[in-house]
Amino acid sequence: MSTDEPDENRRARAVRLLSGPRSRLGITVGPSAAWILTLLVAPLAFMVAVSFFEVSSLTYQIIYEPTLNNYRSLFDGGGAIWQTPFVTALWLSYVIATVTTVLCLALAFPLAYLLARNGGRLFKVVIFFVLLPFFTMYLVRAYSWVLMFGPGGVINSTLMSWGLIDAPLGIFNYGVPAIIVGLTHAYFPYMLLTLYASLDGLDFSIIEAARDLGASRVEVFRDHVIPLTLPGIIGGSLFVFVPSVGAFITPTFLGQGKVQMIGMLIENRVAGTYSIGYASAASMFVLVSIIGAMILAFRYVSIEELGGA
Repeated sequence: MSTDEPDENRRARAVRLLSGPRSRLGITVGPSAAWILTLLVAPLAFMVAVSFFEVSSLTYQIIYEPTLNNYRSLFDGGGAIWQTPFVTALWLSYVIATVTTVLCLALAFPLAYLLARNGGRLFKVVIFFVLLPFFTMYLVRAYSWVLMFGPGGVINSTLMSWGLIDAPLGIFNYGVPAIIVGLTHAYFPYMLLTLYASLDGLDFSIIEAARDLGASRVEVFRDHVIPLTLPGIIGGSLFVFVPSVGAFITPTFLGQGKVQMIGMLIENRVAGTYSIGYASAASMFVLVSIIGAMILAFRYVSIEELGGA
């Protein structure tokens, strides 16, 4: 009897300890917080630190002496700053990511609107075909576009066999247009699903009432649909723009050495000369610009609304 009472007291104390609000918060949030700290915060902190240190070209050891040489080397090229490989690659990455985002938005919004108005079986069929390519590896999907482009690709070969063109068209060759098509295909579902989540909660009776009161379709779209679905538009744009800036696989396959985005530049410096200091400094510019874009987005929508809810 005396041995059971201490066990019961210990169990009671353990129950009281684990049933407190702080304990429940730690149990629920602790694993995910540890996961984020280990796989996100710690690597980012290491990257920030390495960007201010040099790495020995002989031993590949980090020299723990603070320096700004890595940041200076980003703009060294013997000419104007905007002509350096880093600035050129960064600017090109922003342009490609912006065009990709606009294309995804223009293609996904009408489809998401149609699905939100109809839904049911149509929604299931469309979503199935949109997500069907995702049952394969991303590498396979990127490589499949290689077969479509190029002077001897499916597009040029088909047009020439039909007699529509006499020589391969440059627009269907490898390069920026091919990269944009590949990225649009890769990130289109993220935009579509985010917009659908936003449009699905839209009260379409408001639109019908505005039309009954004499508003044109353009006025309804501008004054009602856009403001009410703005969180979904911004959220979907972030989901497309952010990964497009740092894209690596698609530009590597569809650029065929003609285009160098910032992700490719960083990979080449690390794989070629193990310049992790240079790569970390370059990554810092990408990270800061993405954080700036997210802060700008949070001025218009809250983080809870980014999913379109």
